[in-house]
Amino acid sequence: MAAAAVYFVPDLGKLQQRMSSREQAALPAITSPSQLDDALRQRPSDRILRMVAAAAKAANDTRGAIDRLSAQIEPSGLSKEINFGSVSRGDLDAFRRDLKAAEANATAFLPRYNAIFKAEHDQVESAALSLHVPAEIASRGLDGLTQRQAKTLNAISLTLSARADYYRTYDKYIAFLSSELGSFKIVDGQFIFPLPRTVERYNAAAQAMTSAAKRVNDLETNLKKQNQPLPEEWIQLTGVR
Repeated sequence: MAAAAVYFVPDLGKLQQRMSSREQAALPAITSPSQLDDALRQRPSDRILRMVAAAAKAANDTRGAIDRLSAQIEPSGLSKEINFGSVSRGDLDAFRRDLKAAEANATAFLPRYNAIFKAEHDQVESAALSLHVPAEIASRGLDGLTQRQAKTLNAISLTLSARADYYRTYDKYIAFLSSELGSFKIVDGQFIFPLPRTVERYNAAAQAMTSAAKRVNDLETNLKKQNQPLPEEWIQLTGVR
């Protein structure tokens, strides 16, 4: 009997793989969180559906952690609007210190984003093991997760670099105005300088800052477009596409 049990182990493994394939092909079409919830209510023991749900939660946790980290880049002082009609040079110096701190953070924060993605990967991998997801399916999902994270991390890297450049150009803009403090007036929201050459220098500094701000906005918009309500790498494994 012992010999017979050992003999049938390989066939049992193949049978389990075939059952997993049939289970995957039979999964309902899922393209939104609400459809996932409906599918889970109908099939609460389905391992793949539960894995998709676990991966979706991990992805959502990651988005929240990224938002919180991104909010830490800028010191709170940068959120204050500057009244150039009454601002002092000391106020501008303090604002410039905050800009330099923001630039330093934007330059140094990439490893912290990477750590967030590693935590997500570890969380999803642990869920796949605990749910006993077939290895061939789990590996495909985790490979897809790795690829998605690499793409997103690259986009974050570009955005952080653009933000650092923006803070540098913003600092130059403030430095210029600080050096001209007392020589200009503000009329209807416009800076009025006594010399044409000063106007040219101001326009150059303002244009550089505006261009840098636009690049940040464009990159952040593209980054947001990469966010999906459900993790694509796992949705593909439900047989929908």
